[in-house]
Amino acid sequence: MKSVTVDLVVTGDESAAAAAAVEAVQRGQRVLFVLRVGSSRVVPRARRLCRGANGQLLVIANAEVVCVDGIDQVEAVVIRHGRTGRLTAVNASAFLSCDRRRRRALVQFEKF
Repeated sequence: MKSVTVDLVVTGDESAAAAAAVEAVQRGQRVLFVLRVGSSRVVPRARRLCRGANGQLLVIANAEVVCVDGIDQVEAVVIRHGRTGRLTAVNASAFLSCDRRRRRALVQFEKF
């Protein structure tokens, strides 16, 4: 896989994460949507909502985010592929993890 750079990596609860991904694409951001499951009904719907966004929405299924790193802000996100265990790192400006209870949790870095 060639080096990938996105504005936002989104993962977590499928419906909340899909909504956040579509919203970001509609604002003109390049988004990587990471799904833990291999197939999902929300992906085709998200792709339909992002029609005309030419490559602004990338989806990786059957994977999980294992590391978010950077200095003062998000710079890289590492993803583990479920079937192979292979790690992929992407350059990213932001990371958003969505869960059912809190809906969204944006990762922010604190200066020490």
